[in-house]
Amino acid sequence: MFSNLWSVTGFLALAEAEGWHPLIDFQSEKPMNYWESSATRNGWTDYFVQVSELDLNDVLASGKFEIFSERPGVFPISEYSQDPRYREFFVTRIHLNEEMAAYVSEWLKMLAASGTVLGVHFRGTDMKVAKSHWAPPTQFQMLNTIDRALETGDFAHIFVATEDDGNLQAIRKRFGKMVFTSDSFRTRETRKLSRMESPVLQWRYLLGKQVIRDTWLLGHCDGLVSGHSNVSEHAQVLAGGRYRVNFQIRRPRVDVVGSQAWMIRATNFAREYSTSRFLGPDFRVLER
Repeated sequence: MFSNLWSVTGFLALAEAEGWHPLIDFQSEKPMNYWESSATRNGWTDYFVQVSELDLNDVLASGKFEIFSERPGVFPISEYSQDPRYREFFVTRIHLNEEMAAYVSEWLKMLAASGTVLGVHFRGTDMKVAKSHWAPPTQFQMLNTIDRALETGDFAHIFVATEDDGNLQAIRKRFGKMVFTSDSFRTRETRKLSRMESPVLQWRYLLGKQVIRDTWLLGHCDGLVSGHSNVSEHAQVLAGGRYRVNFQIRRPRVDVVGSQAWMIRATNFAREYSTSRFLGPDFRVLER
């Protein structure tokens, strides 16, 4: 979901520079999160307002358009939350549609009534074994860094956004009634939720809806602890300097030894009880 948002934001910046009239078409090519329907739908406008007043179907029918499907190189692919131009384009051009805005607003009201809140985004599942990706924080690292954040700031609660049920339970065990979360779907498997089968009605659409809601909640917390992800990057963009504490955990890639699945799992196990337990190359904390 949020890698798509990065691509759209970069496309909008490129379109402005080139003098193009941009439109987002997530119906010709389906994104990972979309509303399943026999009728043609645009996966972008299932969640967001179209970026132009032009009608997508009219433009497609006219044949007078060019398709841009490349990876826009306008913004960095990591740490882009630190680029003021990215934030400017995102907050001024990307808007939730009416249904999503109402849905998110109700959750933001509940968050606002909860006092000072430390947001925690804790990746797990497929990120533990996704080659070419930075390794997500371990439970040891996350709990240790949350402790530091609580010592630094005066927080009444901890809001945890995670798709990994094991990670959520570890935080609840440590911090008890301080912890609350959303009603997002979770799993204990090392698989991406959106690639899993489910009998839940509109499963993929709901996953997108939930992760958008959780990111907006993280962006409105008073502090943040997270590893690197597109969700945590966009939470920082939405926060716009609001955080009193912002601890970003950084680790090397999961495939530092080899990219085969067994190599990644063996390396994860070895790192879990050695290098990842000490501040250093396998456990860096950026204080933003």
